[in-house]
Amino acid sequence: MRKNHNRLYYGRFRHKTVFKMPGSLIFFPTTDEHLITIKERHPNTPNINFLADFIMSNRQKIKFRFQDRRSMFYTDKKLAQQLINKLWDFWIGYETVDPKHGKLGENIIGCTRLPHGKYHYQVHLKKDAHLHITSAQKDNLREFIERNVDHCLVPGYAILDYLEDRCPYCFGGYFYVTKEQFITPIYMMAQEAIDKVIQFRKVKKNGSDKKTTR
Repeated sequence: MRKNHNRLYYGRFRHKTVFKMPGSLIFFPTTDEHLITIKERHPNTPNINFLADFIMSNRQKIKFRFQDRRSMFYTDKKLAQQLINKLWDFWIGYETVDPKHGKLGENIIGCTRLPHGKYHYQVHLKKDAHLHITSAQKDNLREFIERNVDHCLVPGYAILDYLEDRCPYCFGGYFYVTKEQFITPIYMMAQEAIDKVIQFRKVKKNGSDKKTTR
């Protein structure tokens, strides 16, 4: 399932740099083995070699994605500046979040837009949730979500299949809730199966954009 990039951006990584690079999809899949192969195939292409080395050296410090011809990196300020300096000709955008939003709390995420426009909470289930919830509790949770369809959203099939008895296992996942008032009954029904609850808070985005003409 696609990761929530608001979480990546406004949680651990507050600096987003965007580049428009022809052929950026050659980096996929981004395993070290594939990146080494790319370097061997393109020994005389400095930008490709730099980016391959950058990903391999900082894999644990960054998040990134390649989408069509756009490459997006979520990093700290130092690594963002390094990317911009090395890939200046391809740089088209930069955004950052006020550092004060980095201290919202361990399970509080700042975002400029709430998930799906209205959900303030994300309830995460444990990777072995099916071992921590009874059949009656599972039925109660399913019925609660169905009764409050305007306030609860299950985006993935894994949890739905488990709640609707199409699969006997639940290996984690999450669902959304609009308001805090719905969290208490959910905890009462499935507390042992819940791993954590993430709260989303709207914050103002403070950023700048650089546009290049091709």
